[in-house]
Amino acid sequence: MKARWTFLLFVLLFPVVLTAQVNISHFMHSGRYELSQANYAESIKKFNIVITYKPDLFEPYFLRGIAKLYLGDYKGAEGDLSTAVIIHPLYSHAYHYRAIARAQMYNYTNALHDFHKALEIDPFNPEIYIDRGLTRINMRAYRAAIEDLDEAMKYDKTLPNAYLYRAIAKSYLEENESAIEDCNNALMLDYFNIDAYLKRGQIYFEMKDFDLAIADFEQILDLDAGNSLAFFHRGLARISVGDTTNALKDFDRVIRDNPYNALTYYNRAWLKASQKDYEGALRDYNMVVSINPNNVYAYYGRAYVNAVSEHLEAAIEDYSKCIELFPDFAGAYLQRSTARAQMGDHLGAMQDNDKAFEIINMLNVGDATTEALMKAYADSSYFEKLIAFESDFNSGNKTGELNRAYEGIELQPNFCVQFVKKDKDFVKRKREGYTVEEITEFNMTNEEDLAFAIMNASLPEKMDALKHHLGIADSMLRENSSNYIGHFLKGVVNGMAKNYTNSLEAYDNAITLYPKFVFAYFNRANIRYALEEYLYNEQVYTDNVTITWDKMPAPREEDLIKEPDFAAVLIDYDRVLELRPGLSFAWFNRGNIRNRMKDYNSAILDYSQAIRLEPELAEAYFNRGLTYIYLDQIDNGCGDLSKAGELGIKSAYGVIKRFCYK
Repeated sequence: MKARWTFLLFVLLFPVVLTAQVNISHFMHSGRYELSQANYAESIKKFNIVITYKPDLFEPYFLRGIAKLYLGDYKGAEGDLSTAVIIHPLYSHAYHYRAIARAQMYNYTNALHDFHKALEIDPFNPEIYIDRGLTRINMRAYRAAIEDLDEAMKYDKTLPNAYLYRAIAKSYLEENESAIEDCNNALMLDYFNIDAYLKRGQIYFEMKDFDLAIADFEQILDLDAGNSLAFFHRGLARISVGDTTNALKDFDRVIRDNPYNALTYYNRAWLKASQKDYEGALRDYNMVVSINPNNVYAYYGRAYVNAVSEHLEAAIEDYSKCIELFPDFAGAYLQRSTARAQMGDHLGAMQDNDKAFEIINMLNVGDATTEALMKAYADSSYFEKLIAFESDFNSGNKTGELNRAYEGIELQPNFCVQFVKKDKDFVKRKREGYTVEEITEFNMTNEEDLAFAIMNASLPEKMDALKHHLGIADSMLRENSSNYIGHFLKGVVNGMAKNYTNSLEAYDNAITLYPKFVFAYFNRANIRYALEEYLYNEQVYTDNVTITWDKMPAPREEDLIKEPDFAAVLIDYDRVLELRPGLSFAWFNRGNIRNRMKDYNSAILDYSQAIRLEPELAEAYFNRGLTYIYLDQIDNGCGDLSKAGELGIKSAYGVIKRFCYK
């Protein structure tokens, strides 16, 4: 069990005295308040302002690091806490929390160094001993962890987590009675401590006291009716007492709330197979393999189901996959031998049997007879068992989950030029932090007193308002049909109304009248992209609704769904960059197009150029980070997502939790 860290926000109650201007004090107070209310992303925004104007203060770095720690951005937290340490090298809490951040990234050596430094400065702080004890548990240094937790209790016997973590360490040493006593003490100090009930329930389960285990898991559900871990563990315990019907309901509930939880699918598959619901078991094993394609247990279980269902070719394929993943898996050789014999492949069956015999003799040097060993390894229940590794409950497998998870996370969309009725509308709605000199210049020089803004979110405009704007454009063109600004406005308004054909025509006219009109090319590229995507999605929709269960003829080449053609889109962006190579948003947009075309390395280059031109372009960090993660460059991706979150994209932290530091 990987226990949760507890962060001590003492600094919110006892802030460091600042000698700064009133506005700095205001933002510090505001940031501290947001942090105390668990509004971590908002607090980061406040501390960003303080850091911009007072980069020599250690407290905003420290507090921003704490906020990032809560958001799961451990790399970002480490960076801020390191800056705090540089500015104030005797501030023990900065070392303490940097140790926690490093431990969460499995950098245990440096984490222990930081804990040691924190204790040098503040040797009587029980929280430091508790957190170092937890780190040592995760390092599997259980005796050393117990020593730390004992030390913490010397200074304060009223901290529930000291008892809970000591219980965890003792349970790993199989000192279960003493561990239960520690859980009881933790619950005496904090009756609502869900982790203590969970740990005690797990220990009771290991001791085969299933009724007491179930009682603890049900106590958790009384306190937290949606706790997935409690449902999961209660399901395991119910199987052990023969209540398979309700166990299945518990697993169903976990999957309802966590549809990509491979561990629960696996256990539900096992349960269904034991009930001879082979079709249901097969569906669940398929889900496990889809989520985690390197799970040898899932292939073995699925092979067993296929074998008993007489799908022998599929069973052999799965046993072969088991052997590929785990070359010394004697059981897989034996089961494949049986399946091959049933298929009439007696030579292959004999070879598999011989290989299994070789592995068994190599791995077993005790007194057991060959016949007994062969029987044990050949048993279809070998490896076909319940798995209750809590460390795997939420983690899944990064490689296997990546495609599905990535599809559920959208890139930040393209920027485009939009029309706003008045400058104050733009000021009110624009995203904080960007100054677009090109648009400011354009707004000042166009003679029609119109205001435009580069944005990557559509302004909510009612159709009547759009018609009004379109009327302005038509009026301009009636006065002067060669007014390229009028055509541009017409293109913008039609684009906002998703009248793509009319929008394209208007931009074409604007470009014909003014061939160096950067923003007309910029927006035309966006409209061309939107139109290509629209036409592609129409193809997909039409193809889906015409599918029937009847046998269909093979599709003709001209009927196959064609991928969008973004060549014209790229030509427009290339022209923009030829005219205005410093326009960061054009680099960003082109990066998005290349991403859509699966040209990921070129997309990264474009996002990087956008960042060089606009170092606070949060969207570019976010999209580059996602692209790095998709390419399995996790460290680079997590660093970019950390920066995107710091700059204001809250969804970055959800991605960090999903993919980073597992």
